Amino acid sequence: MSKFFITAFLALFISTSWVLAQEVPSTPQTDSTLTNPTGKKDKKSNEVVADTLTEAEAEEQVLKAAKANGDTVYAYKITTGDLSYLTVCPGTTITVPFIPEGPFDADNNFIVHLIDPAGKSIPISLPSKAGPIRAVIPSYKIGGEVYKIQVLSTIPVIKSQEVPIRLLQTPTARIEIIDGTQAVRVMPGHEVQLKVNLYGTAPWSFRLSDSTTVYQTLSNPHYLTVKPTHVQAYSIVGISNACGSGTSTGEPIVNVDDNPEPKLELKEVDKLVRVCSGIPFQVPFSATGKFKAGNKFVVQIAERTGAFKTISSPDTTGYITTQIPTTYKPGDYRLRVMSSAPYLISQVANISIAAPTVATLQRDSLHLPENGSGDLSVRFDGGGPWFVLLSDGTYENNIMDSPHKVTVKPYHDTNYQISSAGGLCGVGKFSGRAKVTVTTPPASITMEKLPQSMVCAGSTIEIPYKTIGRYSTTNRFVVQITDKSGRFVDLPTTVTPTTFTAKVTSAVSPGDTVRAQKIRIISSSPAVSSKEEEIRVIANNKAIGEVSGKAFISGGRSTRITLKFKNGLPPWSFTLSDGTAVNGTFLNPYLITVSPKVTTEYTISSLKSGCGTGVATGSAIVTVDK
Repeated sequence: MSKFFITAFLALFISTSWVLAQEVPSTPQTDSTLTNPTGKKDKKSNEVVADTLTEAEAEEQVLKAAKANGDTVYAYKITTGDLSYLTVCPGTTITVPFIPEGPFDADNNFIVHLIDPAGKSIPISLPSKAGPIRAVIPSYKIGGEVYKIQVLSTIPVIKSQEVPIRLLQTPTARIEIIDGTQAVRVMPGHEVQLKVNLYGTAPWSFRLSDSTTVYQTLSNPHYLTVKPTHVQAYSIVGISNACGSGTSTGEPIVNVDDNPEPKLELKEVDKLVRVCSGIPFQVPFSATGKFKAGNKFVVQIAERTGAFKTISSPDTTGYITTQIPTTYKPGDYRLRVMSSAPYLISQVANISIAAPTVATLQRDSLHLPENGSGDLSVRFDGGGPWFVLLSDGTYENNIMDSPHKVTVKPYHDTNYQISSAGGLCGVGKFSGRAKVTVTTPPASITMEKLPQSMVCAGSTIEIPYKTIGRYSTTNRFVVQITDKSGRFVDLPTTVTPTTFTAKVTSAVSPGDTVRAQKIRIISSSPAVSSKEEEIRVIANNKAIGEVSGKAFISGGRSTRITLKFKNGLPPWSFTLSDGTAVNGTFLNPYLITVSPKVTTEYTISSLKSGCGTGVATGSAIVTVDK
């Protein structure tokens, strides 16, 4: 193709030069002008010099001319290589392979762009003439998200496909007391738990200000136990992961005091918003400082405007297990913790007491058609959301409304009750019954139109059917046909969802060739039968073919003879005595043209039908007059 363009270009170039030469006849044509068609002159001597046009230069000029004329025969494409194996950190240098296709301009450059999850694209590499290109992921990009890499060209502007790349997240950490505070007061020799919340990509390694070092931990948060002998502040002096060093915050202070001031405070108050009467629950609190010997803690509760009353046994730990007495009605209350020596009270938490669930199945009486569905009503009392399990296995949860409709679809008459029900306070009390009756039509069998009205003895027939009503699991369907005496006998039957396949046994005596019989379908449980239909059963190997005819013809002429068929199931196939064969005809009688050269007697030498072989009778004589 390139040689074609070069040849065409040279021809056009030489032709143009010849025309120009013809237009200026006064200029003498020297050897130099003949060897320099372009008319270039040396800048120093002002003389015309020879210009040798190589194949590569000619091809380059063709390409530039095509581009200048807006030639669009070239297809450009950039295919970026697979980067799915890369998981890198912000600030990392990566190598991006790609394959360009098309005659890109000599001044073209390729640049790698990074597309963030919001769709914003920025260049992350220097311009390059070819791949692969080294690019740098900006250090300010947030890790833990999926970005996309794309290669762009400048002349022409072409974009590659977007290739996903995952950025790891640089580490950060926050250190605090286990209860989330930044200060605690303890007595000498007491332990304090610190909690380090870690962010970024695991695993992490970090060092505390007391030189405690943790390597490659996957636990988040990470818990540490310290036992300072004097007042000490703890901080994280360094943290790192696969992406290098990170930053940290927090500086909890452990105050160690021989005689610290006692302090009492509820913890995790948000977990005490709703409680259930009669069900044990924990009340977490912190008691810091020096309490007197024999000190006890108790949990107290009060109504909004009432006095506090103790609802727990005295305890010495920071977690007291108690329960709301059943005498307290559901509603809003206040809860606190009190110490005896010294007498201290914690802040107050607002709580709501929820009653255990009571579910009642309404006494509904539903009457449903077969395969129908209906709704039963369940009323709930107590703290929700609720769940309910009915005696037939119907289950619903996250129920927010009361009463609630539960849809059931019983197969037969069913007495429903609740097997289990509950809500916020676990499994509650449940009661009630409902009866659902199902109306089913009486069982019946409908035999659809038979696909054929005549069958051969010993053959099979498919009988389409429909049933209405219900049949027991032990039920058996059978196709029956009448015998010679008119009594119904069973046929071997195969049952499918839409058809019965029955084999027509020889219920006809050997002497019968065609007999009209009754056929039906019956069931055993319940005992019902379909409407009777008539079907003609043809005995096997009972077809008869009779040839007849008598004609006088002159030599070279034709005539027709007649064949008649009895019994048997069409089509009939036969062979005449002169070798003429006919395969599968439904015509009866059948006329066949013969052209004997001499007087001939025609008979049937073989006969077959849909019900086996047959016998031949009669003959046809054609006399030829020479």
